[in-house]
Amino acid sequence: MIGVDFGGTHIKAGIVGEDGTLVRSTLIDTNAGAPPDPMFDAIAEVVRSLEDKPSSVGLAIPGEVDPDGRCWRLPNVPGFEGVRIADELSKRLDCPVVVENDATTAALGELLFGHGKKHPSFLLVTLGTGIGGGLAIAGRLRRGAHGFAGEIGHLRIDTSDGAWPCGCGKHGCMEAYAGTQGLLRRYAELGHSADSIHPIADAAHGGEAAARDVFGDMGLALGRGLSLIQNVLDLDALVFSGGISASFDLIEPSLRSELAARVFAPPLATVPLLVSEVGEHAGVIGAAHLPVTDR
Repeated sequence: MIGVDFGGTHIKAGIVGEDGTLVRSTLIDTNAGAPPDPMFDAIAEVVRSLEDKPSSVGLAIPGEVDPDGRCWRLPNVPGFEGVRIADELSKRLDCPVVVENDATTAALGELLFGHGKKHPSFLLVTLGTGIGGGLAIAGRLRRGAHGFAGEIGHLRIDTSDGAWPCGCGKHGCMEAYAGTQGLLRRYAELGHSADSIHPIADAAHGGEAAARDVFGDMGLALGRGLSLIQNVLDLDALVFSGGISASFDLIEPSLRSELAARVFAPPLATVPLLVSEVGEHAGVIGAAHLPVTDR
């Protein structure tokens, strides 16, 4: 089985075994300025480098696709609005192609091979450039009527006049405070500078107060948004993935305290907070199983 994770920075692809093992993988840079046709050609070429005549392909995209197979938009890869991505790739590869949102796809990987085996109702929270979500209830993915279920990054957690702008065009979204740009902005407000999260995480683990405050504030922002989710769904677990989840030890204390302060009832705050067991390959592994899984 072949899975492809089409991201704003890289396109990852891999051959995946039925047991979730990543047998072989490859990666190329995403040319985010390219129009759809050359992008589809590049994805098809990556797939064929793994298997010349694939029987099926699953593709995770950094956006939403409706039940008719049309892409709504890819915020970080412009030009795909209304494009039937699965049809275009199927023509090039001469096999069935199934397309799904990347966070939902990662949640499928977690459901099949990670924490979902013990926690069938969970929210997978992706921590990175943006804040995404994939939802599983009673062992099944939940996409919503239009494919937008799990867009937790755009919960409004700040309604003040000075709410920070979000890439979606609105203000006060959880993503504006807990995504990469929000963390870099907060670090700058505290008198420091960095061009990525890694040096801030290193500084925080080294004891720098400002860096630790950045991750503490991230936990507070996540707690404000996720308490709303937990009040509604009373989940078995909240599972965290993405690059920033490697620093979850810096985030968890303030996240847990904010949950406790905001949920309706104390038991809701005891939800397990877990780092993904599937890890950085969850998108590829989940994507490979899209064509063969009853979702």
